[in-house]
Amino acid sequence: MSGFRFFSKKKAAGNKLREARYAGTWYESDKLKLNEQLEEFIQSADGALSRRSAHAQFLEPPEINGLSADKDVLAIVSPHAGYMFSGQTAAYAFARARNKESKKPNIAKRVFLLGPSHYAGFEGAALSDATSFETPLGDLPVDKKTVEALLDFPLFRYMPEVHRKEHSLELQLPFIYKAFGPVEIVPVIIGQLEDEMEARLIAGALKRFLQDGDIIVVSSDFCHVGPRYQYQPFTKDIKENVYRLDREAYTYINALDLEGFFAFRDRTGATICGFYPLCILLSLLPENAASSVLQYATSQDSLAEDDDNSVSYMAIGIGVPQAAENRWQSDDMTGGENTALSPEEKKALLAVARQMIEAAASKTAKPKTAELKKVYPRLTQPRGVFVTLFKKNALAEEGRELRGCIGHIWPVRSLVDAVVENATGAAMRDYRFLPVTSDELGDLQIEISVLSPLKRIDSYDEIVIGRDGVVLYGSGSQAVFLPHVAEQFGWTLEQMLTQLSLKAGLGESAWKQGAKFDIFQAESFEEFGQEDSKENEGNASHN
Repeated sequence: MSGFRFFSKKKAAGNKLREARYAGTWYESDKLKLNEQLEEFIQSADGALSRRSAHAQFLEPPEINGLSADKDVLAIVSPHAGYMFSGQTAAYAFARARNKESKKPNIAKRVFLLGPSHYAGFEGAALSDATSFETPLGDLPVDKKTVEALLDFPLFRYMPEVHRKEHSLELQLPFIYKAFGPVEIVPVIIGQLEDEMEARLIAGALKRFLQDGDIIVVSSDFCHVGPRYQYQPFTKDIKENVYRLDREAYTYINALDLEGFFAFRDRTGATICGFYPLCILLSLLPENAASSVLQYATSQDSLAEDDDNSVSYMAIGIGVPQAAENRWQSDDMTGGENTALSPEEKKALLAVARQMIEAAASKTAKPKTAELKKVYPRLTQPRGVFVTLFKKNALAEEGRELRGCIGHIWPVRSLVDAVVENATGAAMRDYRFLPVTSDELGDLQIEISVLSPLKRIDSYDEIVIGRDGVVLYGSGSQAVFLPHVAEQFGWTLEQMLTQLSLKAGLGESAWKQGAKFDIFQAESFEEFGQEDSKENEGNASHN
């Protein structure tokens, strides 16, 4: 497949402790003193939360704040400055996560911990090779099985040095231990993300492993303003203007508006250090999630801060009604309704694909898709999709030859946006071919293959040749074939898996040696009066 870079990865071996690097400087290192401090923080937060169900002063109107006591907490956002600055604010998030006021207290069984990188630049998600993370209160075990399984997916890799240096996760660990005890954690440090697609890709992998009893903790401070942070959008009324900026940021979090959140950052330059982990959270949460700002403060509230610089701290709780089923909606890489498209929807997708290719080849304005999304709302659902181009050639065996193919296996874009992106990609960015020119347009044929959600299988024996596309994962590498590939080449199942192993850069028998498999189906349709739909058949054997 095209569009993603797969990193080389190795499994970690042995027992390793990630030591508490910032104990004694950013927070108390003495066990008794730290426990006493956290107890005071959390008791104060519990008392305040018992007097109100939500922090209604942060947003207007206050009913936007929706995390009442009858909701189970799925996720919290907590700051990560030194405890003298943000410890009390962080305590609100963890106090609400325990949900003592509820008839059904929320005791986390496992914590997925996401935070930004302050000291290393990289793309994607950094995993730790440690088996436990140290805190002065006691060690937190790492769910190594889940960590190693995450290595199967794009953008995840081991980066132990990033974890050793980073404070954003460490500052949450004593609170996690105090609130939930020695629960398992899945610690992930998030680096740079190219766009919303990469946020959804990481979220899609994490969603596979989320289950009842899991809580996500996102470690993030909010806007950093002042000469110290090289961000000075205003020089007067700093506290009031910072408040307005943070309030706007929260509106996108509250609305689960990933695109709006990216646009807000691009428009304002807002320096939210946990921006990318927050983007992944927005991609993970179910549509019925509701949030509240539980506490808001800035470093200006501390006697240690000067008047020219400000860092904001926000404690946010996010949850769903306690009666909700399938709280995390954790089906494998869900991609919307897995139902056949109508003839009108197929025709619309083929038309916009051709318009995009023509615009790219002739260097004219790209067509707009807003109206198409209104007319066909199902096309706004995320789906995996490939766009394949053929060029008429009377000398070729089938009267045509391959001219390009690009696709997304994972549902990281709405269907129409994925078709738009991949149509342009197939025409202009398939490295095996020169870009399509305007004089070729009359001879091009377009095929679109819409994929079902990926499904993990227990054994390769479950794969059905001709019906299933296959993704193979092994030794940190991946490879994919669309459904019709084996039939086109006349391969048996074993031959197909051998070729898939070789495509992944592994030995030809790698599929027998602990490899894992996802399967999917494809609904394919073409232009020019050929079959309107060829269920479970693709024409991208080159992928």
